[in-house]
Amino acid sequence: MAETAIAFRCNDYVMVAAAGLNAFYYIKITDEEDKITQLDTHQMVACIGENGPRVNFTEYIKCNLVLNRMRQHGRHSSCESTANFMRNSLANAIRTREGAYQVNCLFAGYDVPASEDDDAATGPQLFYMDYLGTLQAVPYGCHGYGAPFVTALLDQLWRPDLTEQEGLELMQKCCDEVKRRIIISNAHFFVKAVTKNGVEVITKVH
Repeated sequence: MAETAIAFRCNDYVMVAAAGLNAFYYIKITDEEDKITQLDTHQMVACIGENGPRVNFTEYIKCNLVLNRMRQHGRHSSCESTANFMRNSLANAIRTREGAYQVNCLFAGYDVPASEDDDAATGPQLFYMDYLGTLQAVPYGCHGYGAPFVTALLDQLWRPDLTEQEGLELMQKCCDEVKRRIIISNAHFFVKAVTKNGVEVITKVH
């Protein structure tokens, strides 16, 4: 997959970046497509892969979360339950006549207490998923051609106690590394973060 997706989790937030490249074989269509979909107030997913399956999969997940919230009288799904639903959707698709969704995902979220009496675990969550239905909670993850280079950089520089400013600087280094090392255009990255206040769009990283 020519485009690259990057994410890392720290104590107070999860930051996600995805290249805006949309290409058909060797033809570049645009560099400005946002591939980070907000699924809920505190949940988002960076999804890369073929255009049709990618859009279909993210819309399917998003609409089912809305339906589930209606059935639960407004209660939001936890990050873990959403991740498992996504994983099951990917795994079940392999066994259908249409075949697997050709997409790889980095799912990020922040669990907030539903009420003062809610004692469920809270905090930032990050999950790695691929088109075969693999699911793993990770501190950081990458997909795409730039993954080997970015993983090495994160392995060296990532810390769980990074402040948001330090996280921005690290994400900028990751994006710059992809642009420098990958011959295929990843000229523009969309970057978002999820905190206890919800999903935020970041314009300082490019």
